[in-house]
Amino acid sequence: MKKQIMLLAIVLGGVFSLQAQEKQDSPSQSKQEVSPQIRKKGTDWSKQPIGYFYGGIGVGYILSTEDVEGLPDSAMTTGLEWRLGMSRYYNRWGWGVLVQQFRIKQSFPLTDGYQTATLEDVGRLLYIAPQFTGRWVLGEKLTIYGAVGWGWLRYKETAKIGGSGDITATANTLGGNFTVGLEYRLNSVIGLSVDAGLIGGELGKMKVDDDELQAFFDEAYTGKMDASRLYATAGVHIYIWKKK
Repeated sequence: MKKQIMLLAIVLGGVFSLQAQEKQDSPSQSKQEVSPQIRKKGTDWSKQPIGYFYGGIGVGYILSTEDVEGLPDSAMTTGLEWRLGMSRYYNRWGWGVLVQQFRIKQSFPLTDGYQTATLEDVGRLLYIAPQFTGRWVLGEKLTIYGAVGWGWLRYKETAKIGGSGDITATANTLGGNFTVGLEYRLNSVIGLSVDAGLIGGELGKMKVDDDELQAFFDEAYTGKMDASRLYATAGVHIYIWKKK
């Protein structure tokens, strides 16, 4: 009987020691099993489009304007902004092309004390540039995107007083741009976007198709004119997917 009791004690002791060992091992195993689940998952780029074509429309604001006697201080500062382009991504980073234009049209009464005439003025700032692009996926449908570029900036202004003919002034320069936006993917074909940015550049001497006005500009503007503008637009993205 003693031998049986001793044998039973030894067996029970062995069982308890094994259970204690399992309890000690289980937390470490749990940690090993949980740790891969805690790791932040990277973006699955196979589920993201490789690019898109886009278009947008909004408002632009000229940061610096020349003061012209007889015209209101707010003249020729705020106007219509539109943009078209495309972006091609290789996972997070990519490249693109941008065509963007600011346009404003305003009318002002002019008088010399005897007669009054209306000045109709249309100004345009066209910008064309290659882009370096990036994107950060926030969720299944939400993405932040950004772009920087350097390209060609063209200024064109057309003025008409009363029944006289048009007078056109033009200038060209190189300028930079920066854009940041938010995209919401509606489906695999189309998405909505809002963005804001800056296009900057300094224009040199303007060329005018009128000899008297050209002489005036040559004398009045000896330096450069700031053509920088802020803009905000809303638009659409048409997605490009990798062929399977």
